[in-house]
Amino acid sequence: MATLVLKLTDAGLAAVQAASGSDPTVIESLGLTATPFDYAPTLTALPGEFKRVEVASGVASAANVTHLTAYDTSADVWTATGFGLFLDDGTLFAVHTGVEPIMSKVGLAFALLAFDIAFEADFASNIAYGNAVFAYPAATENTPGIAEIATQVEVDAGDDDRRFVTPKKLWARLQAIFQAITAEATARAGADNALSEAIGNEAGTRASADVSLGLRIDDEINTRFADDNALRNQIDTLRSRSIGGGGLVSGGGSLDSDRTLTVTEASPEDITEGSAGDKVVTPRRLGPISMTLAQNGFIRFFGFQINWGRFTADANTTTAVAFARAMNTACFSAVVSGVTNLGTGSQDNTPAVITSSITKNGFSVFNADDENDATCYIAVGT
Repeated sequence: MATLVLKLTDAGLAAVQAASGSDPTVIESLGLTATPFDYAPTLTALPGEFKRVEVASGVASAANVTHLTAYDTSADVWTATGFGLFLDDGTLFAVHTGVEPIMSKVGLAFALLAFDIAFEADFASNIAYGNAVFAYPAATENTPGIAEIATQVEVDAGDDDRRFVTPKKLWARLQAIFQAITAEATARAGADNALSEAIGNEAGTRASADVSLGLRIDDEINTRFADDNALRNQIDTLRSRSIGGGGLVSGGGSLDSDRTLTVTEASPEDITEGSAGDKVVTPRRLGPISMTLAQNGFIRFFGFQINWGRFTADANTTTAVAFARAMNTACFSAVVSGVTNLGTGSQDNTPAVITSSITKNGFSVFNADDENDATCYIAVGT
């Protein structure tokens, strides 16, 4: 019997989640449709429903599989491609839809609708149908029920856990296994005889080769002894030597054990003091160094920063100048010099820095000239 996968509606999911084994959700009827439709969890009615029959019984045959039985004793003729399950309060619980027919009935027939339903979650124990005596579910390891006899192909494949094996098909399977084992044993016996002969031949060859190998090993041992004596003499010579530090390197000692040579890194204080001659300056002590090498730029190293640039000081007013990169802490001093438009009186009225305006971000100048003056600056700080 085929297992049909149902999709729960939002209302059905809420009902079964709220249910339990002692207070189950009751599925009362089954609606039939011949209209294929797209599933949506928000469905509240079965699209194209043409008939509804009462569910006679059902039983949970696995944690997520339940067996359903319903009857149609009418003279109706119908073919269904899908169906829906309805709770005792009329709620659409779950639906199944497809394009191909899944069940049909002719006028003179009495329709017994019995099939397994697999849910996407372990809800089977939360569902009740009424009288489960005539449910006839699929047989499992824990539930008695209806089972199908496996074919010989299914027995040979060995991957079907839902069908039963008869003695005849089991005997046919075992016979094939026994025949394969017998054939393999015969082949192994022949191979073992051939291997024994090959081993005997190889043993004779190896015995002769071993004698020759033994002679070569003796020669190699004698040679190694001579080489080892020479190596021992070289090692003794090395052990009498020593290695020591000098200049920026300290440590060392005789070579009779492991030695360590050390180069000491200068601290920031050593660098600023500038007196130590036995330490090295590493990049991390000087850095980071950052710069913008342009007409308006800066360079920053060892915490010190220089800014430079060009600007135009407007005539007879104050002009603000912003650094290409602000100082981290403060600007100590800024100077401006030189103008390009040496008109009347320019040499006496060039722009001057307003000292009180100096900050880490820039400064301001006052230009007493009657013309705009193009000039440049240099500023230092940290």
